[in-house]
Amino acid sequence: MFLAAALNESKAAGVTLIMDHRLLDILACPICKGPLVLQREAAALVCRADRLAFPIKDDIPMMLEEEARVLSSDDPLLAR
Repeated sequence: MFLAAALNESKAAGVTLIMDHRLLDILACPICKGPLVLQREAAALVCRADRLAFPIKDDIPMMLEEEARVLSSDDPLLAR
């Protein structure tokens, strides 16, 4: 059910993104080991503590510090 809803929501946004909720539960920021938030529209996993967005390419999270985009303090991806 979760995956079907995620797929439909992502297709509506023009992005194919399937992320299993069990994977989201175990993924952590590689820098601070804190939680990550899935931002489907941006196809990214966001660490609010470090203000980093890790891209998701071909449904694979790129969890390398070099791949992350630094977010400004007013970036909408940091909104709760």
